Order: sequence, then structure tokens, then C-alpha cells
Amino acid sequence: MSAAKRKAAPAPDMGGLTDDWQKMTSLRQGEHGWQEAPTPAPDRAPAPEASRSGPGAMTRRSWYASADAVEALAKAVDDIHHATRAPKHAVVSELFRAAAAAAPHVQQKLAPKE
Repeated sequence: MSAAKRKAAPAPDMGGLTDDWQKMTSLRQGEHGWQEAPTPAPDRAPAPEASRSGPGAMTRRSWYASADAVEALAKAVDDIHHATRAPKHAVVSELFRAAAAAAPHVQQKLAPKE
């Protein structure tokens, strides 16, 4: 038979494989005691303040800034991190505290001129 007369093979049905995989996974988890009881959904989500409070808690925020300011901050973080080997999150936190302390000066600088 020539190559021109051959029919393309149909794609295999993978539905049974998925079912078998899920069954096998649950069996293996049961063997190792990993079977977890389904947890009921909470009535409401916890307050964001509760999950972010306390010493050592971290959070992520997002602001738009000029590219040159962001690059300067990134360079400062990298320079301090490499000089001190302090974790980058600690470096960024200290830089944020320094920026917050300088807020009155920045406010004066950005205030409209009369």
C-alpha cells in the first residue's frame, strides 16, 4: 500500500486514562495515610488585616512609578543586598521605612507652588 492511500490513525481516547489516574492517585494516598477529608468552605474569607498582622508578616503592594525611579530602587536593593547579604525583603523594608520617614520632605517638594 502506498503512502498516499494510508488513512490517518484516529487520536486515542484518553478519557479512561484520566479516570484510572485519579483512582490510582486516591488509592496511593490512602495507602500512605494522605487521604484528606474534604474541608468545608468557610462562610466568609478572613479579614486581610488578620492574615497580615504581627511581626515578620509580609505583604505585596503595587504602585505605578517612573521607570528611572524603579531602576534606582532596584539598584539600591541589589547593592545593599550584595554588600550586606541581608535578605532582599529586609532591604526593601528598610528602604520603605526610610522613604516613609522622608515623607514630609517629599510632601513639601511636591506641594503646588503658590
